[in-house]
Amino acid sequence: MRSALSFFALSAFTVTVACNGGKTGSAPDSSATDSADTVDSGGFDTSTNGSCSTGSEWTDGNHGSSRMHPGRDCIDCHSGGEGPRFALAGTVQGAIHDPDDCNGIKDVIVHVTDGNGDVTDLTTNSAGNFFIEGGRLATPYTIAIEYGGHTREMAGEQTDGACASCHTVDGTQDAPGRIVVPD
Repeated sequence: MRSALSFFALSAFTVTVACNGGKTGSAPDSSATDSADTVDSGGFDTSTNGSCSTGSEWTDGNHGSSRMHPGRDCIDCHSGGEGPRFALAGTVQGAIHDPDDCNGIKDVIVHVTDGNGDVTDLTTNSAGNFFIEGGRLATPYTIAIEYGGHTREMAGEQTDGACASCHTVDGTQDAPGRIVVPD
């Protein structure tokens, strides 16, 4: 089963598991915009010191947003009781060693195939963030990302949805660094 979910700069986005096992999404405001090209109170600042490959970084502290803290471990932070819980969360960055809070690449398709064979397609928002809110994923699951007509599959099956727990600036547990778009 394949379902498509798109994650844009919305104040809330809920993923539920339907009775047939398919994942569905609902957005409270489909007119919301999501542009990394705009400097606004949503945390984008395009006048960075050049350390971010995209030239843009999150500067709005812990202001709740689907675009907050790209590159950081969303699941670890959100497990502390603030904000929504995630089954899976990560960021597609512009470069393999981008620092935390560098905005990533928008409109990347993240294909998640869970342990039951159900596929959920996520689209990164303007910070490069993607996530499945609430619930659990059937494990093990696999990930592939698609951008510009190219696809890259993750090297192995996964059981932990905290992408940035391995995909750090320098990478841990055999990850080479950040998640980046395929060549």
